[in-house]
Amino acid sequence: MITIRKNLHLIFTLFYIYFIMALFESSRGNFVPFFLEEFKISNAQLSMVLSLNMVGSIIGSFWGGQFCEKYGHKFVYMAGSAASAIAVLIAPFTANIFMLGLFNFIFGIGRASLSVGVDSMVPVLSIGFESILMNITHFMYGLGSFAGQNAYGYFLSQGVAWRNIYLYLSIFFITSVILSMFVKTPNMQFIKDESVEEKGHLYKQPIIYMFIAAVTFGLITEAIINTWFISYMRSSFGLDPQTAARYASVFFLMFALGRLFGGFIVNKTGNSKGLGLFLFSAAASLMAGLVLKQRGLVLIALSGFFISITFPTMMVIINSIFRQKSSLAIGFIVTFSNILYVVIYNIIGLLNDVLGTYLAFYSAPVSVAGCLIMLVLIARTAKQNTI
Repeated sequence: MITIRKNLHLIFTLFYIYFIMALFESSRGNFVPFFLEEFKISNAQLSMVLSLNMVGSIIGSFWGGQFCEKYGHKFVYMAGSAASAIAVLIAPFTANIFMLGLFNFIFGIGRASLSVGVDSMVPVLSIGFESILMNITHFMYGLGSFAGQNAYGYFLSQGVAWRNIYLYLSIFFITSVILSMFVKTPNMQFIKDESVEEKGHLYKQPIIYMFIAAVTFGLITEAIINTWFISYMRSSFGLDPQTAARYASVFFLMFALGRLFGGFIVNKTGNSKGLGLFLFSAAASLMAGLVLKQRGLVLIALSGFFISITFPTMMVIINSIFRQKSSLAIGFIVTFSNILYVVIYNIIGLLNDVLGTYLAFYSAPVSVAGCLIMLVLIARTAKQNTI
């Protein structure tokens, strides 16, 4: 059994990677109003540009899973960190929507390959308490998002340009490249000579497509709040940037706390049951928050606690079902989830223009409900079949 004590440097690096990825991605919600104003584009056009991040993620998640098995996790960490750093270095020099899309595309490649590498490595480092370490690892993402929201709200209120903020972020990503060069990853046994027929058997399993749908709904829920929560508050209720950022920071604080403590909860209740309870609570919080309008903003912010464990717990469930094929399965699931995400994300961007940010925001609780339904189907199918 691989112990955590032997891999402290590796675990620290994985934590750091998730923290800085969140620093970058949490900037999106704060910068959306500035992108719309500076580049004179609609929400639908902006969502198309920003969805290039997910197009890059499709490439990164697919090759990330393949490269983990072929070249090893260290190679994936180094390549993913380098791609992310290049994207962040391009960001400060964005002069048009083409460059805006370019650095989001490149970052998507780096981010997704890193995510696949981390999510398939963590269960190996934490045999017996996978959900705890997985959620603590993803807690760093929530912590980075919380730190980012507060920092961006402050910097923007002080008149610091969004391009300069990206320049500051590049320092963190250059550091990640250096850290990944020195990590030592444990040997992981994969099925090296897996035949085409065996891979085909994996792809023919109905449960893998249920996972694709579930992960897609989870990604969409987070993306809606990350991208449009601040815009929703400002356009629907006229809140100033700093006040809106404060509500968003509460969401990300609860998101971080959910990942910190959520792993212990699902470890006690069971992954599927615990995640189901969290998803139901998230849907209820979001619906109540929308119905109460401005008085319900705090409920939307608090929903971050329940939404937080969706993705990491899904990765643990995938690992437990597909076992030795976990890297391949995660890469396949995340790849096709990202394809669906791109389509749905652009539809939601269009809904923001057509219906307004208030009505379009109802897509968040709908997505949570969709994830919950798929989780129930996955649990029933897993009981009846052995992968």
